[in-house]
Amino acid sequence: MWQRLISWLQPAKATEAASASAVAPQAPAVDADQPPALAMPFDLAAYRQFMCDETYQYRASYIQKRIDIEGATHYTEALAKGSVIVVFVHHGSWLLMNGALHHLCGGAPITSIASRRNLEFCTPEEKAFWLGVHKRSAESCNAPVIFYTDQSPIGSVRWLKQPHHVLTVALDVREPAADKPEQQFEFMGQRIYLQTGPAKLAQLTGAQVVPAAIEYNAETQRHLLTLYPAIDPTTCTPEQLTQTALDCIGPHVMRAPEQQFYDLLGALQTPQKA
Repeated sequence: MWQRLISWLQPAKATEAASASAVAPQAPAVDADQPPALAMPFDLAAYRQFMCDETYQYRASYIQKRIDIEGATHYTEALAKGSVIVVFVHHGSWLLMNGALHHLCGGAPITSIASRRNLEFCTPEEKAFWLGVHKRSAESCNAPVIFYTDQSPIGSVRWLKQPHHVLTVALDVREPAADKPEQQFEFMGQRIYLQTGPAKLAQLTGAQVVPAAIEYNAETQRHLLTLYPAIDPTTCTPEQLTQTALDCIGPHVMRAPEQQFYDLLGALQTPQKA
């Protein structure tokens, strides 16, 4: 389990050259809004490398040219009621979500909760790369701050208590050093174990929860961000809310398993404490 967790934190490393390209500054492309190359067919490692390289392209013009949105009204209707938590798993180019929501869905203030604890298992170069990714993701939507799981949750609570603010949160974050309790869920027909922190945060703040998934079409070189009807946290338990979100997201992972950032089922079928 530890080795699997460490491996998925790192950029794709099929070769030393591939690893170096993930942490080295990228030369600007001839077309600044052209995505990195991704030859078909591709596997998890190739897509992970593509996603890492793509973070250097994050800007409003790239997002506007390369992302389509389905179900945007679910998000805007939820936002009209108050603040929103957008939940996802590490599949597709999830780091593009903030910029897409900001630039293509009305410009609401948006930021993320991210992990720094897991970066302690990376090399210094990899840690620097991922902290740079956090920065580029935030800059793509002008986020004033990023919240981290090793900080007090009061920051994200205050953020969501402000009118019409948005927070994106991954359902499948695991931090061995944090040792947080997990619950059993069904995902893609299999049993997995996850924390329910995002759902509990929604209940605490009253934020509507919008499940989201993003897939990349290598032939058209475009991403499709799919947004689902909002879940009202006052109508269900954290476990029910999390399961409903997973039910929305699962078909996307099944349709494009090669776009996982890591083997979701392989990593999540065993409780963390085991």
